[in-house]
Amino acid sequence: MAASWLTSPVQLTGSREFTCDGFTTEQCEYYMHRWHFWYIADYVYALPTIAFFMCSLGIFIIGNFISSQILGYRRFRGPRLWQKLIAVIRYLSYRGFHVKALRWNSAPLGVLLLGAVGTVYFFCMDLIPQPYYWPSLDFGGSPPLATRSGWMALACMPFIFATATKTSWITLLTGVSHEKLQVFHRWISYAFFILALLHTFPFIVYHVRFHDMMMQVEMSLLFYWTGIVAIIFQAWLTFASHSVIRKLGYEFFKATHFFAAAMFVLIFFWHCDYTLTSWHYFIATAAVYVPCFIFPLLRTCFEYGFRQKAQISVEENGFTRITIPVNFSWRPGQHCFLRFTSFGLLQALSAHPFTICSLPSRQPGVKSELVFYIRHQGGFTAQIYEFAMKNPNATVPVLIDGPYGGINMQTYYQSDHTLVIAGGSGVGWTLPFIEQFIACRSTPADEECGLAEEADSEKIASDDEPRHACKPSVPSSLRLIVATRDISSRTWYVQAVNKLLAEHSMTTSLPNMHIQVHLTGEAIGDKNSTNQVQEYPAVLEGQSSLPLKISGERNQGEISTLAEECEGRPQLPVIIQEAARTVGARESLGVYVCGPTTMQNDVRNAVADVNLNIFKGSKSGGAYLHCEHFSWA
Repeated sequence: MAASWLTSPVQLTGSREFTCDGFTTEQCEYYMHRWHFWYIADYVYALPTIAFFMCSLGIFIIGNFISSQILGYRRFRGPRLWQKLIAVIRYLSYRGFHVKALRWNSAPLGVLLLGAVGTVYFFCMDLIPQPYYWPSLDFGGSPPLATRSGWMALACMPFIFATATKTSWITLLTGVSHEKLQVFHRWISYAFFILALLHTFPFIVYHVRFHDMMMQVEMSLLFYWTGIVAIIFQAWLTFASHSVIRKLGYEFFKATHFFAAAMFVLIFFWHCDYTLTSWHYFIATAAVYVPCFIFPLLRTCFEYGFRQKAQISVEENGFTRITIPVNFSWRPGQHCFLRFTSFGLLQALSAHPFTICSLPSRQPGVKSELVFYIRHQGGFTAQIYEFAMKNPNATVPVLIDGPYGGINMQTYYQSDHTLVIAGGSGVGWTLPFIEQFIACRSTPADEECGLAEEADSEKIASDDEPRHACKPSVPSSLRLIVATRDISSRTWYVQAVNKLLAEHSMTTSLPNMHIQVHLTGEAIGDKNSTNQVQEYPAVLEGQSSLPLKISGERNQGEISTLAEECEGRPQLPVIIQEAARTVGARESLGVYVCGPTTMQNDVRNAVADVNLNIFKGSKSGGAYLHCEHFSWA
């Protein structure tokens, strides 16, 4: 074979012509057996792998349709059997495990079970068929184990790219936002890499056994050398994506990840060399990836434009505040990717995800503002913090991509009671919930009172988003549990709530809105060194921390708000269990959390236990959970 990049003549589909010349009758029957025959290996191994992924997606698509169109309506609670079924599904969706030594949360139990099913499928399809190697070179130079591993690996590629984009066909059909698809993106990539290794090593073992390895390398330069280079890039893509590497330098990781992915696809394309239907999988990959990759770029260019300006300042508690006037809508919990073009070439090429801490304006003719509160740590967040310190209230050009993710508004409106929990820099994430609740209470029922359930902004099929609509069915109560390690964040948070009350002409906090601020760590010592708090009796049964009334000095004209201040970490399992017991059998509880991994683990397992109790026969209402992660990229 000539050492060319592609063998000539180039075709879309490789030939399947085969004759049994040189084989005995027994050898021919053995070779043409369904599980052995090289010329139909793409049908036998690649297509079933595609079918496995599509069936898995089909389950989520059906579940999304049932939950949104049948079971999700407030007026329909369904018979007890349906309630138990929903409770089981929610239990599997929430229950997880925490590895304290690694400060790592596992995926939910249901996702782990799905991963286990995938693992069993791949190992059974790859390792159960026999033989692994041909008994002689008469049957060709591709060992059966290498053949089936290669086709199964190739079938994984479209789904790796389908789960990699911010706008996704999978999100459109299943309702699962792109950040939650990242776990599947990583797991499918692991399967892809392991199968690639199982494709590579049998060639080496097989030809070393028959002492013709060097001859094979010299005769098949296209396949061997492109395969070696491709698997090197693939190894980098797989292992350099670990969170440890990403945290060392997100911009470096992202730049190298895109470069390695482009090089891998190009070299892998050469490596496949139109063998049978191999190039069909590249076409499928391009069909699912390219529109999803281009759509955000087009939306940024034509809908948001290049003239957006961001005002950057530093709050009293050290948060970096970014404010951007915009003319589009969003919902609580959503995030945007911001690309700052004036901080160097590397930052201009990188987009960073930040959670929106505001809601769109409800007043006609008043432009909405995206507000982000960022706690600087390292890398870009430290760079932008230093810039804001040197240039207070400076404006810089910014490109916006989003919004993405966010809470399910249908589930939010259908919850009778809402419990919002946040820790650390996640406290800013709670402000849209407060603003939404206040807006619905301060606006007459026949007027606008909140965000309508929007078509997901990440859905490619729709560009139109309704601004607002009256939603008479809203949660009747809102309880917020906020934990912070510094006293300045406590003060800042109370002032932010006061500001929201003032904007909606509320002179006191609402009786059905309850806020608890928990001081943890060094914040307790800082608080004890001042006289800005005043004790009053505990109000929660089983509450281990001491509630306090915030009564420190305020600026003249500042509106008073009643909150509770507690020392120590909140006992989240106890709080959630108590909240669930107050929910009637025909009511529901919505729990929303944003915070560290330990906080998220406590909350999700507590909500999972509530749903498990429903399955066991508890008469309490259902509990829905939404987790917002600090870092998922």
